Amino acid sequence: MPDWDGSRLLRREAVLEEGNRLKARYDEGGYTAEGKLAISRVFELQDEYRHLLPEVLVARCPFTGTAISWPLDNADLDGWFWNRENPIRRLVNPVARTWLAMGGAIRLTPPVEPTPFPRMPGPDVPYVVPRILDLADVRAVVSEVPIGPHTGWAITYFAETRPIGVALENLWGSREYDVYGPGGRWKAWNEHRQSIRDYDFDLRPWLDSGKLLWIAPGDVDAILREGSSECPFVDIDGERRLQLIRNGEITRY
Repeated sequence: MPDWDGSRLLRREAVLEEGNRLKARYDEGGYTAEGKLAISRVFELQDEYRHLLPEVLVARCPFTGTAISWPLDNADLDGWFWNRENPIRRLVNPVARTWLAMGGAIRLTPPVEPTPFPRMPGPDVPYVVPRILDLADVRAVVSEVPIGPHTGWAITYFAETRPIGVALENLWGSREYDVYGPGGRWKAWNEHRQSIRDYDFDLRPWLDSGKLLWIAPGDVDAILREGSSECPFVDIDGERRLQLIRNGEITRY
């Protein structure tokens, strides 16, 4: 699916504006006749937004070489994709056989576009989750993914054999992660309570061990690179804390 062009970007803005306005009307008026019409229209707009999301290149599998794209809203953080409480997303079904999970981080560029819903886009520097990446046959890929004026990083995990009994990373910006079965078919969802203690921001040892690979910023061919010596994602300045955006205010904890 193509990225945002002028007409699709304008439609995105119109869908979000109408949907947010009608949702606020419903929240104020409740389940009246008018409210039922409003919320029905909101569902229609959410479905349209879901199908507007472009497929964004985020990684390449270290095991198979398959390029991995994901339907996400890279126009800005005001999209419903980033709604912490009710993310509107298009299900990937099937995913690549070796795909395991995808987290992310975002360096915010003020001012952050206000929204009527909370957002948790991750820390402001890239990281890995040792409980996942420490597993014997798991490798990860970090890549830069611009989100409107903000700098984002997707961290995608791959495994030739899916681990059992290990909590995975919540899908970037959400409170849950999808569970896939044989053939990459979606099965269910699960939730892991995020904590900054789960993260390791020192990428150098993971890069030098070959467990973590990286893609150069702007590389449309998504060539996998190894080692820390030339990696631009090492030792990035920033606060190693989670970010919550609510009512225009940014809280880090």
